[in-house]
Amino acid sequence: MNHIQTINQLKERIDDYDFDIKTLPMCGYQDRMNYTYDDMIECNDRVMIVKSEDNQYLGNHSPAYRPVKNKDIIQPIWDMMKRQSNDIVPNIQVLQSGQMMLATFTCRDITIQDPQLNSYIAFRVTVRNSYNGVWSVMITADGFRVWCNNGCTTADKIANYTQKHNGKFYYNFDHIEHLVQEFKGNEQRYRAWYSTPVSSDEVESMFNKLAYTPRPTVDGKYRNETQYQKLMQHWGDYQHNIGNNKWALYNAVTHWISHPVDVKNKYKTTVERNSKLLSYMNRPNSMFYTRGSYGTI
Repeated sequence: MNHIQTINQLKERIDDYDFDIKTLPMCGYQDRMNYTYDDMIECNDRVMIVKSEDNQYLGNHSPAYRPVKNKDIIQPIWDMMKRQSNDIVPNIQVLQSGQMMLATFTCRDITIQDPQLNSYIAFRVTVRNSYNGVWSVMITADGFRVWCNNGCTTADKIANYTQKHNGKFYYNFDHIEHLVQEFKGNEQRYRAWYSTPVSSDEVESMFNKLAYTPRPTVDGKYRNETQYQKLMQHWGDYQHNIGNNKWALYNAVTHWISHPVDVKNKYKTTVERNSKLLSYMNRPNSMFYTRGSYGTI
């Protein structure tokens, strides 16, 4: 099966994401089995978020927390995407019994070729939201590599929007046209990476930054050795398949981001690792820094 056929077979998924929520005061009680109203102890510095329909618990926060509802994010994003693409595949997942939402909108009619000319990368917008405090409102525009299910992280600040929960959803939808053009421009950028060799010192320097820990380990190194070795393993695989170049290195890192293993919360880990790569790519001394494009708009 070729990659165009694979893109065409992407499946739509829409979970029940638009349920209503409500905020309730929190309290405790001394005897769980036998209690009265007089036994309740008020907790004035916390509130809880529950589903309106069945009071299912979703999370707790300070009284200043004002949730942004899933439906207030998804519908305007979806409407905006329809103005850019005529062939969108929505995938809206509700996670952890409604506490988190992960949605992607993949455009089958907005694609670029990868540097090896044997695969396609589709434009994608990813939306994250949560009621349990794990995620703020997050909107990411990137590329989706069909053959490996990796994301293509873009360090453009407009492509990585984050908003705290303050009760309202703010987003400049005019940014989407810019993001589509930025995505199309990546085709030449990725080809340049494919033609650029990398040294072992450059690889080690990058992986040291991505696996950095503020406290030294027993051997005196300021890095998570397990994650460093996993990055090296991915680098070996992609170096063998693609070559000793920046494109292979980029693939190794985005594989590490997109497919976390042996972690407590893979959704949280993916965001944290992506943030580390963004931080690295926005440094002027980074091998992936591009003046006038990454982080400068």
